[in-house]
Amino acid sequence: MQAALPEEARAVAVNFLCGDATVLDWADADVIFANSTCFDEFLMKRVADAADKMKPGSFAITFTKKLPSTKWRVLESCLEIMTWGGATVFIQTKAV
Repeated sequence: MQAALPEEARAVAVNFLCGDATVLDWADADVIFANSTCFDEFLMKRVADAADKMKPGSFAITFTKKLPSTKWRVLESCLEIMTWGGATVFIQTKAV
């Protein structure tokens, strides 16, 4: 039997949008995820530029590639098996 979640965990709002995420304002985001295995260098730069607007202490989770920005540091990375094969998962935090 699963334990009940604390009230603050149940009250979290999650939003999903369909479109070009790099044109959105990510300043209020606490966590972003990019399944970036097939992203080219140009798209990774656009993702990093958008992520750079997030506040310090925010988190980014990417696959295969780190954010190409000096404002982010890798907290942990590990190889995980996906349906398409292995991918390195990078958990990063915004330092500045």
